Amino acid sequence: MNIHERLAAFWSGEKPDKIPYTIYFWEWQHTMADPAWLPMYEKGLGVTHHLSTVRSHTRDLEIIHEDYVENGTPWTREIQRTPIGDITQTWEKGWHRKYLIENANDYRVMTYIAEHMEFSSCYDEYLKAEQEIKPYGIALSCIGRTPLQYILVDYIGLENFAYHLADYGDEIRTLYNVMRKNFRRTVEIAAKGPGRFISNLENFTAESLGPKRYGEFLLPVYEECFPILQAEGKIVGSHYDGRTASCKELIARAPIDLIESLTEPNEGDQTLDQARAAWPNKLLWCNIRVGDYQLPPDQLRAQVQDMVRRGTPDGSRLAFEVSEHIPVNWRESMPVVLDALADM
Repeated sequence: MNIHERLAAFWSGEKPDKIPYTIYFWEWQHTMADPAWLPMYEKGLGVTHHLSTVRSHTRDLEIIHEDYVENGTPWTREIQRTPIGDITQTWEKGWHRKYLIENANDYRVMTYIAEHMEFSSCYDEYLKAEQEIKPYGIALSCIGRTPLQYILVDYIGLENFAYHLADYGDEIRTLYNVMRKNFRRTVEIAAKGPGRFISNLENFTAESLGPKRYGEFLLPVYEECFPILQAEGKIVGSHYDGRTASCKELIARAPIDLIESLTEPNEGDQTLDQARAAWPNKLLWCNIRVGDYQLPPDQLRAQVQDMVRRGTPDGSRLAFEVSEHIPVNWRESMPVVLDALADM
């Protein structure tokens, strides 16, 4: 099998010839010209590309980007200008320093932006990009985050989220309900488009919401929208790169086919055997802990093979990936992982 056939078997819940192993494009792109990757492709490593089949446009919105230097440090400012006001965000050397929403008026402006969004398909662009990907590349159809995760991760930031729930609860829910309609429209377009695997880049971690908020904000969207994709033969995977144990019963109920970026403790809070017990029928596309890549080769090999034994009773429904941080010693450690998987 090649990496495409291996992943197709994994997504179908079948047993591939060996456990798939992939790396995100944006973790790989900075060193893509390094010849050290070539033997890894031969051993089966794949590179996943998150592409969109949906295009959005907002009426009456002007977006302005400004680069400037402050105290010798490069900054970027983005201004989103609407007829009812502006919202801004800033980054220092790529790190988010000011988020778009800080007060009730910012919620009003962001709700206006969401209300004026229009959606259309871009299937041809997806297919063109897919054709340009190298043979070891895999195209994934990306639908972004669900509404509350967009609000939390992109519009408010984790540090302010709890305060906003207390101070601006009504404003959050108003924006959420508008964005929920937009997300359904995105899903409807993606469902009819190319790409078997649908990537929902949630960046979920349970301590930011807990079961109550998961049940209020995430589960209803999953239950409304993901069956639309599944009815068209799509496999839906949600990027849960943090802690999951406190919400594991709700996650079990959610119509998510695949939990993606799952990581064992201490980065996450469930081992693979615990996750398999909690979600016996879900596919698991897992990270290897970053620290494990620093183990001596024999110990890394043993760790990977132990994860396989604990994560899949029959060799199906399990894959590995590098989706959070590329190991600093990737040239030495990632071939060990590939060899360990090949020898099982």
